[in-house]
Amino acid sequence: MQKGTDRYLPRQQLRRTLTAMAALIALAAVLLAGLSLPVVGIAGLTARVGMSAMTEIPSVFKPTPPSQQSVLYSHDGKEIARFYAENRIIVKLKDMSPWVQKGTIAIEDHRFYEHRGVDLEGMARAIVNNLAGRDTQGASTLTQQLVKNTLIDRGLRSGDTNEVRKAREQSISRKLREAKDALAIEKKLSKDQILEGYLNIAPYGASVYGVESASRYYFSKGAKDLSIGEGALLAGMTQSPAKYDPTVHPEAGKNRRDQVLKAMLRERMITYKQYEKAKSRKISEMLNISPEKQGCGAAGKASYFCAFAVNEIYNNPAFGKSVNDRARLLLRGGLKIYTTMDSKMQEAATDAALDQIPEKDPSGLSIAISSLEPGTGKIRALAQNTTYGSPDEEHPRATENSFGVDKAHGGGAGFQPGSSYKVVTLASWFDNGYSAYSMVGGKNHFNAGDWKISGNCPVQAGNWDLKNAFGGYDHATTVLEGTEQSLNTTFAAMAANLNLCDIYKMSEKMGAVNGDPDVKENLGPSFVIGASSVPPLNMANAFATIASGGNRCTPIALEKVVDSEGKKFRVPSAKCKRTIDEKVANKTAQVLVSTARTYGGSVNIGRELLAKTGTTDRPDAAWTAGATPNLATAVWVGFSQGNIRPLQGMTVNGRYWGTIYGQTIPAEGFRQYMAKAVQGLPATTFPKANIGEGKILNQGPRRPVKKRDSQDEEKSPSPSPSNVTETVIYEED
Repeated sequence: MQKGTDRYLPRQQLRRTLTAMAALIALAAVLLAGLSLPVVGIAGLTARVGMSAMTEIPSVFKPTPPSQQSVLYSHDGKEIARFYAENRIIVKLKDMSPWVQKGTIAIEDHRFYEHRGVDLEGMARAIVNNLAGRDTQGASTLTQQLVKNTLIDRGLRSGDTNEVRKAREQSISRKLREAKDALAIEKKLSKDQILEGYLNIAPYGASVYGVESASRYYFSKGAKDLSIGEGALLAGMTQSPAKYDPTVHPEAGKNRRDQVLKAMLRERMITYKQYEKAKSRKISEMLNISPEKQGCGAAGKASYFCAFAVNEIYNNPAFGKSVNDRARLLLRGGLKIYTTMDSKMQEAATDAALDQIPEKDPSGLSIAISSLEPGTGKIRALAQNTTYGSPDEEHPRATENSFGVDKAHGGGAGFQPGSSYKVVTLASWFDNGYSAYSMVGGKNHFNAGDWKISGNCPVQAGNWDLKNAFGGYDHATTVLEGTEQSLNTTFAAMAANLNLCDIYKMSEKMGAVNGDPDVKENLGPSFVIGASSVPPLNMANAFATIASGGNRCTPIALEKVVDSEGKKFRVPSAKCKRTIDEKVANKTAQVLVSTARTYGGSVNIGRELLAKTGTTDRPDAAWTAGATPNLATAVWVGFSQGNIRPLQGMTVNGRYWGTIYGQTIPAEGFRQYMAKAVQGLPATTFPKANIGEGKILNQGPRRPVKKRDSQDEEKSPSPSPSNVTETVIYEED
């Protein structure tokens, strides 16, 4: 040949070309054979381009539902919150606008309804590009893209980063694997099913997936209502969601939309008039952004209940081997989580908390209200006067710490319950066979040798100097009177006649326990009047145990959890069981019903209830806890950060308080909440019990009981190690 007319290919390019031809021949064979690979003659050539990868993959690709949002519901069926790693809502094809369907096909795969899952021409172009050192993106049919997105999603759901990497790699091997799986899908699903799957799994933004979520996000409407232009805008985004996001790159988004509209016109899916009209609309006129809020921070008044429920999932191996596995399930598993929360009670609890102490009140005081159902352990409401989340300028006191619950559910050890804890000592008194008409008290000093301690409990003997809030009462009273007056001297004398370990074990039987299992308690005798730490929910549970006739339940927040495929998960059990003799519980209830009456209107909700208030040393915290037969509640007021200052000489919600006792703000919050919460519940009463039955003691001098001031409260001392004298400021109810 003459110089200038010779046609030689460089050796490297020739090798690439031959290899590409081999891969195309192999692919054609796959297409012709369906799913088999009778390509023996070209095995040597195809090995270089990864054809062996195709033979190692199962011949049938099984499509799986993509990651979906999990939704948390109240007991009465209202949505509380949504959780997702990818904002996606699955809908049927019939619920998607035909324009987003047509636009997607026009721009991504105009021969979609003609091919069998693989476009041979496009695949050839991708292979040649790869061998020439260029990108292999593009040229994938919608079926192949469904395969890729499904594999990525599977890897993300299982935490398999290697599977995600393989699904995303830019290589001929991956393209050939996709081709084989696409062929398998085409044999299993109809074209409409494939299109539906693709439109539900495709990305449409940084955290927006599927056309339904995309439509709600960008246009504040469902996917079935998308116009031609809106459908075209979404259809154009899937090629590169970041590049064509109209909120970030409006010009690029517009150009891509117009490109889709032109493709729709070319495919005769729309008329020229429709094309011109859709193209003329500005992007800014089309958008109506509705960002989807997710997680407990978006649950509003139910945020702290939401956090408790989520921790029920994180703490439960039934939802995954590790916390990371459980978190992935929550964010991707499409769970429907049905909870015990009553939305009306939750709203009433939050309103009561904020009405008593507004979030931005200058006092800086916190209030927590915890409420559950006796006999079932079902938590009906958890509320406090802070916003859930991290502090910011608008919500400087925001926190994810739930003041009302234990450490395992987002809270902590709890707070000293003061005289509200005397219900435990009272129940132990009856459990040991004593009468409520025993005469005890009047003693202001106890030596370490006065206490009986036997058994395994974290209580040590010690000296104890005590008195009542405003002096006086240096005489014996009946246990009934001592409870109504909340006399520290009465309960100290009661405890001296009992085994302190019995009282501590009674707290466990009732559920009034420390909220942090890692804390090793070191209690002195003063714990019998409330010197230990207990979360409000646990105190509410103690009163629920009495209200239910002695049946203690573990507080629970979940009733049922199912995933997107209908699989049910085992949720925590309340493990209800009788821990206290029914007669003991009923006697305790009768004394507390009588005590509640002495509080007058401060806890009057128009029906019978039992109640006990409490205020701790200095005072640092104030409580009201109580129950009807069908609802138990505890209200705590104090400083969540610790004992910053005594609850004295303070202005709260515009009102000045010399001292905040349990019968003040906590009682008013209790009354406000309970009065609304019990509406619709049966107005039942507690069983009658003979509180005079049992052993009667006559200890201490008898004197007439001085009528107390209605504002008297009780203060309990802080816990102390053994052999340390406790000097206390007290209070009485």
